[in-house]
Amino acid sequence: MADFLQVYRAVSPEAFSGERIPYRNTRRPPGNVPYLVDNLWEWARPEEYPNRRFAAFASPTPELACKAVGPGSRAYRVEFAGSYRLCQVKGYEDSKDHPEVKTLRRLLFQKFGRGWPSEPLHHKVNPDGSGCAGVGRLFIPCLTKDEVEQIFQENALLRNIRDEIHHAIRYWDVVRLLQPSEAVPDPRGEIFFEAYDGYYLRA
Repeated sequence: MADFLQVYRAVSPEAFSGERIPYRNTRRPPGNVPYLVDNLWEWARPEEYPNRRFAAFASPTPELACKAVGPGSRAYRVEFAGSYRLCQVKGYEDSKDHPEVKTLRRLLFQKFGRGWPSEPLHHKVNPDGSGCAGVGRLFIPCLTKDEVEQIFQENALLRNIRDEIHHAIRYWDVVRLLQPSEAVPDPRGEIFFEAYDGYYLRA
């Protein structure tokens, strides 16, 4: 089947080698989204979607790819070397612009109470089952789904609001999983993918 997906990544000319770029199987913290929000998005991520921590990010046009990287960069077309999963965030050039970057943090801080930021460190990170103890662990980078769930289950307050918070996460509603035979539907939306056999950058 022909591959109609056309997506682009930009790098500096000095960084371009033309060699296959291998899949990186180590988690990487986000540079544009708060750790708390990134953890909540991963907690709610449908299993069939790429994991943002292992993903490479791309754009639907060469111009947007260069804009994302900055001056002096050059855009290249992504050619997949084998199996991959790819999706697009419809309506947002960058996930940092999604409204949940603000609303999820605001919602949780409302639940924690105004005094929580002033609590001593040991109360923020060490769970003892009472009040907001231990909820600061949600801010640790690159938590897994199971780790986020564990934090919610180990604290009475979080257990009580667990379903409310989970239902408030709507990020994946605007993320579209794309097939190789499709054209990219949004001319501006952020793209991310896991290329399990690596990929090439082609001029």
